[in-house]
Formats: sequence, structure tokens, C-alpha cells
Amino acid sequence: MQIDPAKIVKIDFTKPETNRTLKTLQPVVFKEDELFCCLLGEDRAQAIIGYGNTPEEAIYDWEQNLQKRIDQHEDNDELAEFVIDSLKTSKDDVW
Repeated sequence: MQIDPAKIVKIDFTKPETNRTLKTLQPVVFKEDELFCCLLGEDRAQAIIGYGNTPEEAIYDWEQNLQKRIDQHEDNDELAEFVIDSLKTSKDDVW
């Protein structure tokens, strides 16, 4: 998915208070019309997306949608499998 670089909100995923999920997956946050969007995935139809009035609200909504996607994914959901594998692998990493 092409996102105008001028609309991307830079998020520092290296901050100590940043949770492991965000550090590992590093979704893109950008301004979309009047809302902020947090997105993981190349195809909007298959992506994990969150929206909010602020970048923080968009990230929170994204985290909620991510958890739903993990909990309810089907066997052929490549993005959900990627997320699950990435998070399992990162458990042993030291941040």
C-alpha cells in the first residue's frame, strides 16, 4: 500500500515504555483525512487497521483489532500467522 510520506507520523518504537508488540511489529501510523490510521499489512483489505483522533488512539484501536485478529484468525490468514510467529520469536529477545 502506498502512503504519502508526508502523512506518516514518526513513532519511536525503541522507547523503554513501548510494549513488545509494537516494538516487534512496528505498524505504520499516518494521517488519513481527519483521523489517524495505524496499519500493518500491504493490502488494506487484509491489513490490521486501527483508527483514532490521535496517533495514540489509533494505536490503541489497532492493538484491539490485532488481538481480535489473532484470536479469530482462520488457517489461511497469512498476516495473522506472521504476527503470531513474530511475537513468539520476539519473546526471547531482550529489549
